[in-house]
Amino acid sequence: MTNNDQNEVNRGEQAESILENPIYQEAFLIIRARLMEEFQKTKFTQSDERDEVWRKMQSVDWMEKHFQQVITSGRISEQSILARGTDFLKGL
Repeated sequence: MTNNDQNEVNRGEQAESILENPIYQEAFLIIRARLMEEFQKTKFTQSDERDEVWRKMQSVDWMEKHFQQVITSGRISEQSILARGTDFLKGL
């Protein structure tokens, strides 16, 4: 097992813990709802305002996708650790 793999596993577990946290989930639902309200309240002529809200919405999505990528990376590292352990045991 390498330290890097174990670090990735730890990071993945932490990211998953954050995504499953009820306060995090509530915050993201509220943020998304408020941004959607802002977007819907803009008038046709307010393209700059709509663009800004759209960028904020994309940032929220990007952040959540990053957490998902960290979780996936952690799971891949965990599988790598398990595979190496299995190979080691076969060699005994």
